[in-house]
Amino acid sequence: MPKPLALTLKLLCTILLLWLVFKSVDVARVARDLGEFPAGTLVLLLAALWGSQLLCSERWRILAGALGMRGGYFSFVQIYFAGMFFNLGLPSLVGGDAVKAYIISRKAGRPLPAGLASVLQDRAAGLVTLLLYGSVAAMAHPFDWKGIPVWTLYLCAWAGVAAVLGLVWKGETLCRKLGERVRAPLARKALGYLGDFHRALALQDIRKGDIGRVALYSFVNSALVLGIFRQVVLASGRPVDVVSFAALFPIVTLATMLPVTLNGMGVREWVYVEALVLAGVPRDSGLVISLATSALILVCNLGGAAFLWAVPGALARPRT
Repeated sequence: MPKPLALTLKLLCTILLLWLVFKSVDVARVARDLGEFPAGTLVLLLAALWGSQLLCSERWRILAGALGMRGGYFSFVQIYFAGMFFNLGLPSLVGGDAVKAYIISRKAGRPLPAGLASVLQDRAAGLVTLLLYGSVAAMAHPFDWKGIPVWTLYLCAWAGVAAVLGLVWKGETLCRKLGERVRAPLARKALGYLGDFHRALALQDIRKGDIGRVALYSFVNSALVLGIFRQVVLASGRPVDVVSFAALFPIVTLATMLPVTLNGMGVREWVYVEALVLAGVPRDSGLVISLATSALILVCNLGGAAFLWAVPGALARPRT
């Protein structure tokens, strides 16, 4: 799809979803509740959220090291937070991941597919543990959204995970077979990238102990994320229990990763409001919670600006 057309469609989708959300709430009440939201609580949650990113940096360092891109912990923290900052201006919520992949591959003197493999593995580890928490919670506390059981959404998510794993496992064979049939230049180029990515993963050398550490860091971080954003709900005065929130929040996270709007705007607000209604939160309060959450994420990503000074140095000193 041509980029101007894709951008136009994303803009229209963003406007449509925001219109659906705001027409269903009392805007004056939302503005008043936002003004009364406890700023001190958000500051504490911001510090906790930055702490969780420090844990993610170590998880990424382990995965990148297994692909031959080794470095000190603080070096990975710098690159990780710099990538968070670039999430603000690049398309979708994962735009900064491409920046991280480029920096680490350039710094280590490795091909870009190796950097992408490490970043996507880190993202996948966090997503899988969050889905595990959500799936267990959805079975313990069943919810229905417009007649659709929430557990079926998790079933679709796991089917997607299985499809991606199958693509990774059989990526080389798939690229070879399709490469013999496809003639379109762009398609052949895409298959070439997929093949490079698969070959990068095939060279990974990760120890069992490191796998255990990655799993531990992922479960701890996902629990922290659920706890942090549930505190935003509690700060709004809505007592949503842990199990209910754990069943609903991963759905919001999955939805905001879909590249259908500008930086996830509109999708986050609409899904948050629809999800929290299932837990008994009025739409007005749901929008307040969504906007407060967005502000928390925004300021968290802005914190990455403190590490931008390290980016030029990393790019100027590639290793062989």
